Amino acid sequence: NSDGVWMESGTRVLPIIVLPTFWETYWAWILYTFLFIVSTATIVYIILYIYRLRHRINLEQQLANIKLRFFTDISHELRTPLTLIASPVTEVLEHETTLSANARKHLTLVHKNTERMLHLVNQILDFRKIENKKMKVLLEKTNVLVLLEKVMDNFRLIAEEKNINYQLQTNQEIISAWIDQDKFEKIIFNLLSNAFKYTPANKSITVHANVEGDKLIVSVADEGIGIDPKKQQTLFQRFETLVKYNILQPSSGIGLSLVKELIELHCGSIEVKSQPEVGSEFIVTLPMGQKIYETHKNTEFILNDGASTETDNEIDEVSQDMPMDTDKVDPISILIVEDNTELRSFLHTILSENYKVIEATNGQEGLEHAQEHVPDLIISDIMMPVMDGLDMVKNIKENREICHIPIILLSAKSSLDDRISGLEQGIDDYITKPFSATYLKARIKSLLHQRKQLQDILWKQWSEKQENPAAPSIDISPSQPQITPFDEQFMQQVMEVMEKEMDNSDLTIEEFAQKLNMGRTVFYQKLKSIIGLSPVDFIREIRIKRAVQLIDSGEYNFSQVAYMTGFNDPKYFSKCFKKQMGMTPSEYKEGKK
Repeated sequence: NSDGVWMESGTRVLPIIVLPTFWETYWAWILYTFLFIVSTATIVYIILYIYRLRHRINLEQQLANIKLRFFTDISHELRTPLTLIASPVTEVLEHETTLSANARKHLTLVHKNTERMLHLVNQILDFRKIENKKMKVLLEKTNVLVLLEKVMDNFRLIAEEKNINYQLQTNQEIISAWIDQDKFEKIIFNLLSNAFKYTPANKSITVHANVEGDKLIVSVADEGIGIDPKKQQTLFQRFETLVKYNILQPSSGIGLSLVKELIELHCGSIEVKSQPEVGSEFIVTLPMGQKIYETHKNTEFILNDGASTETDNEIDEVSQDMPMDTDKVDPISILIVEDNTELRSFLHTILSENYKVIEATNGQEGLEHAQEHVPDLIISDIMMPVMDGLDMVKNIKENREICHIPIILLSAKSSLDDRISGLEQGIDDYITKPFSATYLKARIKSLLHQRKQLQDILWKQWSEKQENPAAPSIDISPSQPQITPFDEQFMQQVMEVMEKEMDNSDLTIEEFAQKLNMGRTVFYQKLKSIIGLSPVDFIREIRIKRAVQLIDSGEYNFSQVAYMTGFNDPKYFSKCFKKQMGMTPSEYKEGKK
């Protein structure tokens, strides 16, 4: 009550009922539970979908990699049989004059398709290099129009056969740009190949080359079947082809994908404009300057003072101008190290007419033959069982008895890095398969000719040192890598033995070789390879040169000079002196007076 006392009687109860809102009802909680389950299921589904999508992409990527690895392995294997097809066919076409017109036509067709197979093989290998980030861009200042004409010439014949209006249009007389010539050729070749593949007869194909600012715009437009808009979205994907049009003209599906990759290496772009049954136009945009490439680590600049290309005919002329060294009594020997029996046999056939050929099937056997026979030149493959070519080269260059031998490597590995690796081992040349038999023979003659010049230079230097002991020692120039420090040490040791044994008339070649800790055959071959003289001729010439020095001193008579230089018969000494100097000792002395 008002006094604060609780009243037991007279109490009133007022019931109050508060109705819940909808968000607080059981139905709302059921809805919350349902939404939670749906959200969770959606999230799980999305996660699983993304996982499946990634898994599918990984599988497709792995499948593409497996395809490429398979094609790469096959490509490496194909290079050797391609060599065995291309080289003999080229040899027959170039040198056989009795071929009938029909036979020459068929062989020309074989040669043409061999070149196409090689082109496809190289595309696969280029993909592997791009994927492994080993593809380098070798930029060179190039006249683009001349290069375009060169590529377009490959399709002139088919354009005439299909009566296609085929031309190059440009708004410039000369377009000079920094491009990789090899890759640019592949880009245009693939685009033209596709254009001719899908363009019917009596239509036109036009190549446009223009300059817009600092950009080079090259496009290939045709009046072919065109490309469906849906197909254009996946046109540059790997292994993507226009299937229904490829029944009679099969395609590998890597040409346009490779084109896109090569253009991106050039910091450029490609787009396609096409309408079904109207035609297509592929537009390539490339930067013309070199600054954009300067930050790219896989880019190298090639500085050239003029473009020059060697044709097979020019090589033939060069090889004819360098005749064989007919002064040598012994035939020039060449060691062929190749694990492929057919290729080794082919090399033996084309070289055995002019050289003595020794064969080996792997690097280990090649090293043993090199030590046993000491050939004048070695031709070797790289990828071989037991011991590969590079290891064999390394062992040869570390062996003082055979380090002087010139070496040519033949390999299916055609990248710049592989060539550099071979040259760093000390080889003289690196030729990729397939190779021209004419070029190989010309290169062999060139190397042997250079070796003969080096022999003359080295012999002249040693002769001058013998005549004038106060003269400076022989200068081994870096520009002549064939002369190794081992060769210089060897010649110094030879001259030391010669000085000690100058008056020894009983000195034999076996004893001379033993004093150098070498076998007679190895000593004979090495000395002849370095200075072009056999040991007998070398000893005789050195003794005659010492005899000249003694005669010039005026302190000895001819008999004394003969015995002091190892001749136990003055008459024989006089005969040898006249043969070398062109006069008798008395005539020489009178002439000096």
